[in-house]
Amino acid sequence: MSLQDTNRKRQAQGLERNLKGIIHLLEDHYTEFQQLCRVFNPHRGYSPTAIKEVKETYKMTSAKFAEARALQQLMRGRYRGLADLDPQLQRQVEELSLMFRKDYRFFEQNQSAWEREQQARREKAIPQRLLTHVHQVYATTSSLPALLLCFQGDAASLQVVKERITLGDNDTWDTAEGEVWFFVTGVEYADVSLLREQLIAGLLAGLQKKVRGVALRVSTKEQVHEDALRVMRRDLVEVNTGDIKIF
Repeated sequence: MSLQDTNRKRQAQGLERNLKGIIHLLEDHYTEFQQLCRVFNPHRGYSPTAIKEVKETYKMTSAKFAEARALQQLMRGRYRGLADLDPQLQRQVEELSLMFRKDYRFFEQNQSAWEREQQARREKAIPQRLLTHVHQVYATTSSLPALLLCFQGDAASLQVVKERITLGDNDTWDTAEGEVWFFVTGVEYADVSLLREQLIAGLLAGLQKKVRGVALRVSTKEQVHEDALRVMRRDLVEVNTGDIKIF
């Protein structure tokens, strides 16, 4: 065998070692990648860190798959007969590629669905009747302590919450899809933690954690506007069922 043939043989064997190294690297990354793609929280989606890691890993592995296929092409063409292109290695490359694509697609579908849900929540109509009532109440008084409350849950449980709240002359309630809102005046809240405990005990008891709520303390009409209600709705996503957040 000539020196040239020997060098080509060594080059071909180097390609085979590189291919095996790429496959080994991809196998090492797969389990962690799969776990990242499936760590999905229905209330929060994927964490920013997980999103970044999933996308960076998929970009890196896609480049490695392209490199592996280029090596295979060289071994089948220029170095044909100088290195054995194991069919098992070819199958490993394609099977791993399919596994990575499948999990990344799962990640994309969940992320897209969650983003659409959050967008729908942001665009959901604000209870205008409640806003109008609140502004009418504050038109006759400059300051009045009150609570603006929003609850989310199934229809039957929200009906129970509604029946547990006794409204006064200045109070009102309104609904949106999957929500019920209340404006309740005259509520004393010197101790916020005690107020939270009282609200949970009085309104959510026995509902088997099917409802969650958020309460905004207000005293003037300037505090009650569409953006404030949207912030309440956004923050409510972070509240566990059976709990009420007060701010």
